[in-house]
Amino acid sequence: MTLPVERTARVAELAAAEQQCCPFFDFRLHLDGSRLHLEVRAPVDGSSLLIDLFGPST
Repeated sequence: MTLPVERTARVAELAAAEQQCCPFFDFRLHLDGSRLHLEVRAPVDGSSLLIDLFGPST
C-alpha cells in the first residue's frame, strides 16, 4: 500500500497498536520521497485476515 508521507506518524502508531493485538503481523514502512510504502505480512494461517483487511495482493 502506498500513502502520502504525511501519514507516516499515524500509520506507524496504528501498526504499533495492531502489534499489541496481533503480534503475528509483520509491518514494514519504507519512506521514498513523498511516499510511504506499507507492507504487511502474516503467516499462512493469517493470510485470510490480510485479504479481509486489504484485499488480494497485487
